[in-house]
Amino acid sequence: MKIKVKPEDFIVREKLKFQPAKKGKYVLYRIEKRGWGTLELLSYVKLKYRVDIKHAGLKDKNALTVQYGTSLQDYPVIKGDGFLIQKVGYWWVEIGPSDIEENLFTIKIRDVDSTSLEEALQQAAKGFPNYYDEQRFGSRTPEGLIGEMLLRGEAERALFLYMTGIRASDSPQIRELKKLVKTRWREWEVLEKVSPHMYKPVFRELKEGGDFLRAWGKMPRGLLSLILSAVQSYYWNILLGKKIQEQGSEFFVKIAGERLPCKISSDRCTLPTMGNDEVSLKLYRGILTERGIEKLRIKELDFKFRSKERACFAEARGLKITSMEDELHPGKKAFMLNFSLPPGSYATTFLKVADSLDKNKKAGLPGFEPGSDG
Repeated sequence: MKIKVKPEDFIVREKLKFQPAKKGKYVLYRIEKRGWGTLELLSYVKLKYRVDIKHAGLKDKNALTVQYGTSLQDYPVIKGDGFLIQKVGYWWVEIGPSDIEENLFTIKIRDVDSTSLEEALQQAAKGFPNYYDEQRFGSRTPEGLIGEMLLRGEAERALFLYMTGIRASDSPQIRELKKLVKTRWREWEVLEKVSPHMYKPVFRELKEGGDFLRAWGKMPRGLLSLILSAVQSYYWNILLGKKIQEQGSEFFVKIAGERLPCKISSDRCTLPTMGNDEVSLKLYRGILTERGIEKLRIKELDFKFRSKERACFAEARGLKITSMEDELHPGKKAFMLNFSLPPGSYATTFLKVADSLDKNKKAGLPGFEPGSDG
C-alpha cells in the first residue's frame, strides 16, 4: 500500500474545543497549508509579515492540513504559495495543544492488492499502540538522535551533525550555510558572519571561547525543545514496547529504526513521558543506562523535561472505509479512510500497525484475531 502519493491523499483538520470569540486578547487564525511544515511556515510568516503566530499542534509537510494559531498581531488575510492564513475571530489566551479536541483525517491509501487490509484496518482501529511516529524524530540522523548525543555529552558531534545535515525542509540559504560549515568547521568568526540571525549566537559563543554545550544553549528555544523532546518521545516508545512485550506482543512495527512490539487492545492504561523528577527518572533509568546516559546533561541548556501521561493505546474513532479503483495504479484498489484521532496520536502509526497486522494474517502468523481485544 502507498500513502501521501499526492498532498490531497492525506488531509488532516484540527477540531478545537471552543468556538472563536467576538473579542479577546489574541487574534485567532485558521491556517491552511500544503507543502509546508508548521514551524517552517510560521517562521516564514514571522520573518516576511512580522506576524508571530503560536500553534496548537504540528502538522505534516506532505499533506493538506488545516490548523489554528493565535497572535497579538491582527492581519485579516495572509496568502502565499501553498498556504492561506485567515483571521476567524479572537480568543482570550494563547492557544496550545490542550485546546485541540481531536484531529479529523481523510486519507487515501493507494496501490492496495490485499483483500484482507480492510479487515486489518477495522481491527487496528479498536486500539493500536500509541507510538510516536517518524514525524516526531526530524532531528534523527543515520548516526542517531541529535538530542541523545547531547544527553551523552557529545555536544560537538551533535552540533556538527545538525549543522551539516541537509534536510528537505531547509531553505536554499540554510543549505548553503550547511555546506560551508562542513568545510570551514571551527572557523567560528567566518561562520558567524555568514549565518542567518537564528544561528549567529551559536557561532558567536564558540568564537568567544564558549564550549559546545553552551553554544547549544544559544539555539532558538523552539528548535532546541523539538530536538530534546524527540528523545523524550523516543524513550516513551521504548518504554511502551517493553510493557507490551511483557504482556505478550503479537506482532511488530518498525518506527525510527526501532522494531517495536504491538498488540491490539482497548486498555485505557497510560505511561508518563520522561521528566526531570526522581519518580520519572527511576522509571526510565534502565532505558537511560541501555542508551549510555549516566545523567541528563541539560543544566547548561536551561531546559527541563516535563513529564505527562500519554495513553498506551489509541482508537481510530468513527472509521469509515470506501473502496474504489486506483486511477494512478490500474488494476489496483484504493481505500478512502475517514476517522478521527485524539490530539498527539499519529494516523501514520495507525496505518503501519494495520499493514503489519495484515501481513501477519497473510503469513499465517499470530496477531490477527477479529473481535479480540488482544
